[in-house]
Amino acid sequence: CKPTDGHITSLHSQISTMSEVDYKEAPFSSEASSGEIPVKVHIIAPSTLPEGYVFEAEVGIPGNKKTISVEVPPGGVVEGQVFLVPLPADFGAGEPQVKVPTGRWKDGTFDFCNAGPFHPSLWCALCFTQVGMGQIMQRMRLNWLGDIGHDSATKNTYKVVLALVLSYTAYSIALEIMEGSRNYQNIPAYIPVLKFIGAMLFTIWSVYALMKTRENIRAKYSIPEESCKGYEDLVCSMCCSCCVVAQMARHTGEYETYKGSCCSATGMAGHTPSIV
Repeated sequence: CKPTDGHITSLHSQISTMSEVDYKEAPFSSEASSGEIPVKVHIIAPSTLPEGYVFEAEVGIPGNKKTISVEVPPGGVVEGQVFLVPLPADFGAGEPQVKVPTGRWKDGTFDFCNAGPFHPSLWCALCFTQVGMGQIMQRMRLNWLGDIGHDSATKNTYKVVLALVLSYTAYSIALEIMEGSRNYQNIPAYIPVLKFIGAMLFTIWSVYALMKTRENIRAKYSIPEESCKGYEDLVCSMCCSCCVVAQMARHTGEYETYKGSCCSATGMAGHTPSIV
């Protein structure tokens, strides 16, 4: 049955101030003490619903979606709000799946060579950090800002990120050429200004998108913060972005079973199963 209009209206004031973090962080400690921690899946609320309401939702990759029953979490949700629910243990039973650890990171932030000193994920993270980030976003089906989105907003994330990186590279090279073709005394004042603005915008996007990607991976796999509580994703993304990209790639890649690739949209070989 559907919730009444009056019930739905009364929920707006209660839910409007709630954030996704309420759903992401709160269960971690209790899950860790209860044994095996299930993988979670992000659900986008189809409408404003009260807590405890059960509805059917399709999850999975486009073209191979499956239906699961979803119970609205405490406090209810408003239309379009993203929340997390455990993925049923038998979801995709019998099908090949990438095994991703839950409850903790697979390895440390600085364990660069755990997948091998010449692994594609390592060198992509070190030399083309934003491209590696784009591969992880595509792997996790996030948009170009590292956020959850509908299939239409996430199907070309890697291409969008690659276009941004190439555009900024071309922009920077063009300004360097303009600057190098003149004597130091004759360089127009607008060139340094344009360089600064471009660098700032690109940096802000890179840090924000990486922070959100890390945040959503931690939420999906119930990985609690270990330091800088409340700011760990931001601090890590600002201080060592290549370390963060490499760690997320190793965590979600299961490179012991599946090969990595520098040139694919997901950073994985073509036969690798998609992550739900």
